[in-house]
Amino acid sequence: MQNRFPLAWSDRAAKVDRIKPWTATAEHPSGSARSAEAILDFMTCDWAAMAKQLRDGDATLRPRWQERPLFKMGRLSLQLPWMMAVQNNSAAVINNLRRLGARRNEAKEETRRIEERLGALFRERGFHVVVGYEIPALDTEDANAGEIDLICARDGHVFVLELKSTYQRRSVKEAWAHRTSTLRKAGLQLSRKVPAVQRALGRDMELTAALGLVNSQPTVTAWIVDTSIEWDHQQFRGFLKVSLEEVLIALRDDRQLLNDPHGLIGGQAAPDKGAEEYAEPSKDDTMYPDGFSAGRFVEVIETAAVWVGSL
Repeated sequence: MQNRFPLAWSDRAAKVDRIKPWTATAEHPSGSARSAEAILDFMTCDWAAMAKQLRDGDATLRPRWQERPLFKMGRLSLQLPWMMAVQNNSAAVINNLRRLGARRNEAKEETRRIEERLGALFRERGFHVVVGYEIPALDTEDANAGEIDLICARDGHVFVLELKSTYQRRSVKEAWAHRTSTLRKAGLQLSRKVPAVQRALGRDMELTAALGLVNSQPTVTAWIVDTSIEWDHQQFRGFLKVSLEEVLIALRDDRQLLNDPHGLIGGQAAPDKGAEEYAEPSKDDTMYPDGFSAGRFVEVIETAAVWVGSL
């Protein structure tokens, strides 16, 4: 039994038992206790361990309540139901992984999966894609260029993308730190990588073949693609920063999902219309009326066409 208001609590065994149905699979139709324990540990903040960190002056990152909303006190697991009702669970999980767990062994592999999945979406649009290209250091000027996250080519255009997988920031101070550290560094990285890629396109026949290039001098466009939305459409060392969501919407041509064509969300819908009249937009809202092309894709991103007319 649990007292559910204003504070809910239970011992570990009871909490695991309540979580277990979330983990039901064909192999474990009643759920897995081991998986339930892993979920509980992932979302739990141990107050005894945190108290020790504070006493010892440990500089280790400490979770906010939204990131680990279950609190361990001795043998009890506590939570605040009214806080759980208003928190963003997706952001909590992402921040738990990408902020608190940034140095986990799995973090690099997770970042690579983001690169590969974005690359797969580019391929669906007819691009040739190379993920994780290592620039051969044929010249000393290329020695510090490093790995290129994503190179995509189509229609005589080559895209050099620097991906940043980060977390949701909760204050202006954190957003400003992101601008002056992560994004500033990304701009510096691209300022080294883009010239190195341009040189590689002229002498690395394996790369040009993988990108399907027949034009010896393609148009090269480089962007910083970030999983967070702070500082969108600002320039860093001359390179545009855009959110991953914007790139996904532009590739999928899904701008209509952001719009309110009939005023339903804005409260301006005509009261005498039936629901069936709102089932589909009244016009084709494609961003590619003449068909998808790399040139138009650049225009869509750089003019923020995804957001035009959106809420």
